[in-house]
Amino acid sequence: MTRFALMALLFLLSGCTAVVTAPTVQLDQLKPVAVDISGLTIEVDLLVTNLNRFDLTLLGYSYTLQVAGLPLSAGGCHQPVVFSAKQQTRVTIPAEVRHHDLFKLLQLQHEPDRIPYHLVAELQVDSPLGQTSVPVDHQGLFAVPEQYRPSGLLKQLKGILSQP
Repeated sequence: MTRFALMALLFLLSGCTAVVTAPTVQLDQLKPVAVDISGLTIEVDLLVTNLNRFDLTLLGYSYTLQVAGLPLSAGGCHQPVVFSAKQQTRVTIPAEVRHHDLFKLLQLQHEPDRIPYHLVAELQVDSPLGQTSVPVDHQGLFAVPEQYRPSGLLKQLKGILSQP
């Protein structure tokens, strides 16, 4: 009977941590942050909420970003990030868009305040019970800031070319 009581106690104690709730992921914002000779850098900010009473660790992620139906960027990273227990953590994914792909997008002549995008990502998360994959699938509309619209890009290019 003592052995049974000990096993029951161990089950109850471990049962509390045996259930791992997958973190929730929200897309906070999608914003262009830089234009350089290689293309446009867009930051995708995700808010990851760990509902568990213990920390989880992001081991890495992979993603694809489509804008107006064009696959503009894909990649991944394997840099660990800790999702603290009962906390929300921001994860920023830098998406690089080449100029060639950017020009394809501009040729489609979408309304600059309502460009559709689709982000598909997979987060590899480690927990006390092992690794799991957390899918992210988000669609929305993107408003291109004025400085990244064709007229704004031409102004920036003129400024660069006019420098001695």
